[in-house]
Amino acid sequence: MKTDHFSKKERDKIVSAIVQLRKKMEQVSIDLEENSDDEGVQEYLMKKLDKTSDELEKIENEYTQGLAIKTISRCPFSAEPFSISIDTFGLDGPWWDADQAVRAYEEESKTFFALTGCVTISDEAPEAPFSIKPGPAVPWVSPRLLENENIIAVLSHIKIGLFDAYPIVYYSKNKTVEIERINTWGTDEYFAEDADGLAIMGSTFDDEEEYDFDIASWIEKGKLKWISMDDDSLELHDTIDDCPYIDLSGYRHPVLIQNKIMTDCMIILEYEDDEISDNDATSYETSNYEVSDYNVPEIGSAKKAVNFCSNCGSTLKENAKFCSNCGHKLN
Repeated sequence: MKTDHFSKKERDKIVSAIVQLRKKMEQVSIDLEENSDDEGVQEYLMKKLDKTSDELEKIENEYTQGLAIKTISRCPFSAEPFSISIDTFGLDGPWWDADQAVRAYEEESKTFFALTGCVTISDEAPEAPFSIKPGPAVPWVSPRLLENENIIAVLSHIKIGLFDAYPIVYYSKNKTVEIERINTWGTDEYFAEDADGLAIMGSTFDDEEEYDFDIASWIEKGKLKWISMDDDSLELHDTIDDCPYIDLSGYRHPVLIQNKIMTDCMIILEYEDDEISDNDATSYETSNYEVSDYNVPEIGSAKKAVNFCSNCGSTLKENAKFCSNCGHKLN
């Protein structure tokens, strides 16, 4: 199901405006750094930065409001359909920006746990002015999540431009922060809510142990269900009979796309069993915030071991005094 929102032409115009305003924000931030000792110039540049930030916020809101609402899954526990706002026109939209994704805030259902996925890029990699992490080419699941007795995943199919894409939605009977989440599809981090309504922010590694491409075995275990391609009724299937997702061809590792160059970003972690726990091996960091205190609608970035802006979440340059994305003055 798809709601009527902006056209491809309208979307491309908005995406172009976002790119240009981001470049302008970055340049003004550089100018602020270079003129940090001149109060008059600083005052002028801060006004310019605030104006550009407001313009960027407005156009990003237009982008998220214009995106299609796709119903892509169904909860195996409650039978409720699961919908998301997503850019299906192509991977060149900022919804797919791995470091500074522009996405609408969507309240979690009681059973939603995580969203991952993959995109089959069969031809040349798409061009975009940012990093893209669409996942592997074929469906996969996280054994770490599915080994928990409370969690079941559902696999389905959509189109992102001309590419086949496969969302995998994880559902849990018991939502608890004791189970580490997993990076949200297309990003290097996740934002979620725990049972008490607190926002959880964290990041996991693209560790090879997080990826299992033998989806047939998980279907047979009853841990993975699937929806037929183009099935608007979202009927859940729980057997491998006639499953169209088994043994698909394509690369079996997550990829990073930068400047139309696609590279394998699978991480092989080496550590001693007695030095680190299983949970720590896959987890980077988790922090709790009040939902109202964090700007979740426009998800920013938080790369591993890199500082990020407390106002918008964007990655900060080393020794920066201002955020190049929102202009927030740093301590």
